[in-house]
Amino acid sequence: MADTHAVAGQQSHGGPEQAHGGGHATVKTYIFVAIVLGLITAIEVATLYIPNIPNGLLVGSLLIMSAVKFVLVVGFFMHLKYDHNIMRSFFIGPLILAILIILALMALFSAFILLPR
Repeated sequence: MADTHAVAGQQSHGGPEQAHGGGHATVKTYIFVAIVLGLITAIEVATLYIPNIPNGLLVGSLLIMSAVKFVLVVGFFMHLKYDHNIMRSFFIGPLILAILIILALMALFSAFILLPR
């Protein structure tokens, strides 16, 4: 009788796979993501040593590469990719609010002026 309750309990609660929205990535996936993060970091560092690169291109490329790294770290290592949509919104909502506040403060204090006067 204990066996039937254990089986029924597993079926009603779902398994660990259902609790986390389909399970997590494999070790191979984590290693692949870590290698990609390392390559992007190496490209970021190498980009700093390119002579005569325009400031706009340098800053833009570094921002894009860091955004890709952010998405990979948050998605895989913080398991946000495998969480429910409500958990994603709890993370992404305040993130967007923080970005908007930072941009407003930068605009308020004229931090967007990149050229000397």
